[in-house]
Amino acid sequence: MAYPFAAAEVLTAVDLNAMIGAPTQNAQTGTTYTAVLLDAGKTVTLSNASAVTLTIPAQASVSWADNTQLNFLNLGAGTVTVTPAAGVTINGEPLTLETSKGGSLVRTASNTWTFTPIGGGGGKVLQVVSVTKVDTFTTTSTSYVDLTGLTATITPSSTGSKVLVISNISFCLSAAQTVVVQLLRGSTAIGGGTAVGSRPSAMASFYTGNMLSTGDLGGSFLDSPASASAQTYKIQCRVSTSGTLRINASLDDNDLTSRPRTSSTITLMEIGA
Repeated sequence: MAYPFAAAEVLTAVDLNAMIGAPTQNAQTGTTYTAVLLDAGKTVTLSNASAVTLTIPAQASVSWADNTQLNFLNLGAGTVTVTPAAGVTINGEPLTLETSKGGSLVRTASNTWTFTPIGGGGGKVLQVVSVTKVDTFTTTSTSYVDLTGLTATITPSSTGSKVLVISNISFCLSAAQTVVVQLLRGSTAIGGGTAVGSRPSAMASFYTGNMLSTGDLGGSFLDSPASASAQTYKIQCRVSTSGTLRINASLDDNDLTSRPRTSSTITLMEIGA
C-alpha cells in the first residue's frame, strides 16, 4: 500500500513499519526539482554547484493536504530559488537559500504557501556592486549633468531588499563657487534634502571662497526600490555659477607629475529584508 492512503483502506503492520522506517531525506543533485507529495514532512536536500530552481506545483497537479509542511536544505554552492508554479502564491521573502541555509513551506490554503527561511535573518549584505572612475571629467554646466563613468546597476534578489548606496567624488573647483551633486535611481533623484524656495534638493554640496579648491564629496543613502528588477544608480553634478568643475583632477588639468590624479567611486550593497 502506498501513501497517500485512500478512504477505508486498512493499514497493516507492514505498511506502518514501512512508513516509520522510510528515509527522512530526499537528496536531489540536479539544477531543477519539483516538489512531490512524498516530500511532506521530510527534508529535501539540494546540492549543485550551479543555481537550482525549486518549483512548488499547483493543487491541480499534486493533492496537497491542509497544513502540509515541506522542508528544504541547500547543501550545494549554487543558490536555490523557490519558484511557484502557475496559479501558486508563495508568501514570505526572500525566496532563496544560500549554501548551508534551509527553509520551510507551509500550505495555508489551496495554492497558497508561506515560506520561512531557517536561521536566515534580515539585515545581511547579500551582494555588492562597485564602480570606480579613474579618468577625469569636466563640466561648466549650472544644470545637472551625468557624471560619466559613475553609474552602477544591481538586481535585488527580492522586492523586500534595500540598497545601500555609498559614493565618494573627488573634485577640483577653478573659481569661488559651489559644487552640487545628486543621486538618482533611474531618472528619480533620491537621497536629497527637502527643496525650499530657490534652494534645490541635493545629496551633497561644497562651497569655496577661494579661486582654486580641491576636495571630496561623500554620501550614503539606504534606498528601498521595492523591486526585484535591475536598478541603476548614478551621480549627477553641476556648479552654481560660472567656472569649471573637474572630477579626479587636482588644481588644473595638466598632466604634470606634480598634479596628482584621484579616483571616485559608487558602491551598491543589497541588504536582505
